[in-house]
Amino acid sequence: MCGIAGTVSLGGHAPVHSPYALAACAAMEHRGPDETGTFGTADAALAMCRLKIIGLHDGSQPVHSDDGTVVCVLNGEIYNHRELRDFLASRGRPVRGGSDAQVLPHLYQELGESFVERLHGMFAIAVHDTRHRRLVLATDRVGKKPLFYTRPTGDSVAFASELPALMLHPGIGRSTDPVAIDQYLSYRVVPAPHTIYRQVRRLEPATTLVFEAGRPERRRTYWQFDFTAELTDAPQDEIDDRIDTLLQQAVRDRLESEVPLGAMLSGGLDSSLVVAMATRQLGRPIHTFSVGFEHAAFDESVHARTVADHCGTHHHVYRIGAQDAKEAVDTILTHMGEPYAFPSAIAASCMYKLAKQHVTVVLTGDGADEIFCGYGRYQRLRDLTGGGDLADRYERVLVDGVPHVLKDELYSADFATRIPGHPHNYLRARFGRTDPSVPDLDRAMQVDSGFWLPDAQLVKIDRMSMAHSVEPRSPLLDHRLIDYVTRIPAARKLVGGQEKTPLKRVAARYLPRPVLERRKQELAVPLESWLGTELRSTITDTLLSEASLERGYFRPDVLRSTVREFRPAHSYALWTLYMLERWHQLQEGSAAHEAPAVAHA
Repeated sequence: MCGIAGTVSLGGHAPVHSPYALAACAAMEHRGPDETGTFGTADAALAMCRLKIIGLHDGSQPVHSDDGTVVCVLNGEIYNHRELRDFLASRGRPVRGGSDAQVLPHLYQELGESFVERLHGMFAIAVHDTRHRRLVLATDRVGKKPLFYTRPTGDSVAFASELPALMLHPGIGRSTDPVAIDQYLSYRVVPAPHTIYRQVRRLEPATTLVFEAGRPERRRTYWQFDFTAELTDAPQDEIDDRIDTLLQQAVRDRLESEVPLGAMLSGGLDSSLVVAMATRQLGRPIHTFSVGFEHAAFDESVHARTVADHCGTHHHVYRIGAQDAKEAVDTILTHMGEPYAFPSAIAASCMYKLAKQHVTVVLTGDGADEIFCGYGRYQRLRDLTGGGDLADRYERVLVDGVPHVLKDELYSADFATRIPGHPHNYLRARFGRTDPSVPDLDRAMQVDSGFWLPDAQLVKIDRMSMAHSVEPRSPLLDHRLIDYVTRIPAARKLVGGQEKTPLKRVAARYLPRPVLERRKQELAVPLESWLGTELRSTITDTLLSEASLERGYFRPDVLRSTVREFRPAHSYALWTLYMLERWHQLQEGSAAHEAPAVAHA
């Protein structure tokens, strides 16, 4: 695991800002505090900062082909690197060294740009092909590892694992993107390919992007979530056995580590099942980590303890209060590099901070909700009455930042005109890429898997874990498991109001009944309570500051009245507005306010 950065002049005419790559890695030292590596020529500079997990003594990057014409940097883990070594050896390309990254230049030389299709794992990769003056950027199938990029000039490309690192390049403008802000206010995240900056893009999941001298950039999606709902008649036992087998394999693949390994354990179904499988396969205790709250409605720590005792783990709990939230906000926004209003990032940050005291790698239970129909909003969509197509109905369910009605009241006339098609339902294009013959719930899960999962959940996991130099691994996001589970109809996953029924049947083979019978509880924090007490003055002062009122996005009179009313129904709207303005303050170097807290996934 690491951070990668680089800049390449494709035609050899534009000057390369060579100090950028090292400066970017220095800004990402939290991603890779153990080692820094560089590659430089007159027209290219690549660098990486490494968190040593595999190949501790012979896994340095960048990695090169034997003839030196291909240079690669990798952020992530390639779980099938041993199989790939055997494949390459059979093709006359033996791979030296013990790290997973070392297979990449050889695999690229053997298979060309399609080399990513042979990789199992989580990754963001940059391949510099010096012979063909080509740069290939690639992301894993699900979008676990980030990669930001821009064109400082028409002849050059710059990239980095994190947005703040990329913004160190002197050729990048800092004007914000009104469309990105509009999407953020609705969904509390900035969805890829947008970023908060007009000139910068984030590479979407399962994508290769090829830059080559004298040719336009080429983009290809090599995999997708494909909810076909075709396994309508498959026997239940057959489905359960197949899920069990695939998940066991996914867990096994993620246990390879030359440094201490543990697991996140919220006490919910997904993380509990992963912990149970991992401890059974390892045959020894591991460290597990959870958070607790003084507010009982949000505190799952007692359930996590039950699972820890059942599995025999060394369990650790961190109890979160409003002060933790205040202290975490600036950290969250700094590492995100753009507005992000999921309060659960506070809980995630605390969990990874706790984990770092004991381990470097953790297994997580992330990813089950999107493929097993685990979110409560799926039942709400099923129950929803009223007009509109599927995109309109799901927009009503999904928007939980600033509601459209409030947004329309807030927007200044000038800002509204800068958003094409405002008011705009950004889900319509996403649903347009799904199969209309498939049931609505399956289509909603497909949209969530390409949007909510990578842009909200995986962004949180990556940035908060890497902020504390911890590598997260998510067996439930193994693409082989996903390829099978997405063939199971939603009607067989959400049954009688009970979500994730196939996964619960599998979990019954590993976990005590009370864990299976609990209602789903998302990782959340008591935001409403904190907003009305400890955080109210912070949010009020921030949003009603002179800078905020003059930002130009909102009508000052409406913003004032909304903030001063502080209606409970506007809790998430206020939090979303606050995180946007606090981000602006941090960018402008203002340290006038401390930062607040979180709740709701």
